[in-house]
Amino acid sequence: MALLALAGCARAPQSSAPPKPPITAMPADDLERAVPLKAPAQRVVCIGPGATETIFALGAEDKLVGRDQFSDYPKAALKVPVVGDFSGPFPEKVVALRPDLVVVQGETYDKARAQLWEKKIGAPVAVLAATTVDGVERDIEKIGAWLGVAERVAEVTRDFPSHQKAPGYMSARAWSVFFEVQRSPLWAAGKGTLIDSVLRTVGLANVADIEGYKPFNIETLLAQNPEFYITAAPHPDAKRIIKELQNAPGLKNLECIRSGRVVVLDWDLLSRPGPRLPLGIRDLHSQIARLANRDLKEPGELQ
Repeated sequence: MALLALAGCARAPQSSAPPKPPITAMPADDLERAVPLKAPAQRVVCIGPGATETIFALGAEDKLVGRDQFSDYPKAALKVPVVGDFSGPFPEKVVALRPDLVVVQGETYDKARAQLWEKKIGAPVAVLAATTVDGVERDIEKIGAWLGVAERVAEVTRDFPSHQKAPGYMSARAWSVFFEVQRSPLWAAGKGTLIDSVLRTVGLANVADIEGYKPFNIETLLAQNPEFYITAAPHPDAKRIIKELQNAPGLKNLECIRSGRVVVLDWDLLSRPGPRLPLGIRDLHSQIARLANRDLKEPGELQ
C-alpha cells in the first residue's frame, strides 16, 4: 500500500513536444463512405462544377489544385488545371498533382467507381451525390469540414430555403409543370432528381411520373397538358428558345407553349449543386408567379 501511495505521488515524465489537438472525425460522403483525413485537406482535386463553386465560395480556392473541364465559374477557376470530365477524374493526371483529397460530384456515381479511383490515385475519394435541395446544403457543410473552413459555411448557405423564415417560394397552388432536360429526343427530370426537388421546393407538380432522367413520350406529355413548360440553357436567350418551342413538332401543340406559359432558366444555376442554387430557385418562382398572375396578350411574351 505504501508503495502504491508513493507511486501515486510520483510525477509523470514531462514531454517537450506541444500537445496535439484532438482529431475531429470527418463527415462521411454521400455514399456513407468514411473520408479518412487526419487533418483538413490542403491539396484538393474537384470533379463537379457545383463543388468547385462551393470551394471558391468558402474562400478555400488556394487548396484547389485540379478541376473538371466544366468547372468554369467563377472565372478564376479557369486557371486551375483540368484533370477530369463528366465521367470522373483522369487518374494519371490527378496523381501528378499529389492531392490529399479528391471530391467527385454527380447523382449517378457509386461505391465501385469511387473505390476504383481511390486504388488508382492513392488518395481518399469523397463522393457528393445530392438529389435534393437540402442535400446540396449538407454537401456544402461537408466540403467545409473536409477543407477546414466550417466556420464559413453559414454565410454561404444563408440563402437556402431552410434558413429563410418566409422564403416565399411556395406557389399559391401546385401548378402542373414539365421540365425539359433535352429536346431532341425529349428527356424529362423525374422523381429522385435534384430538378424534381427544386420543383417541389417551389410548390410545383411535376407531370413527369418517372424515376431519374429519362426519355419522355410527346404524346404522353400532350395528354397530361401541363400548365407550364420549363426549359433551361447556359446563358439562355428566352425569346429565341420560346420561338423554337412554338415551331417544334409535337411540342407546339401544347396549350402552355401556345399561350406563352414558358419558363426559361439558366441551366447552370439549377443543374449545379452548389451555392448558386438558391438563385435558380428564386428565378423559377419569380417567373412562375409572373406568368400565373397575368393574362398574356402575345404568345411567348415574357415582359
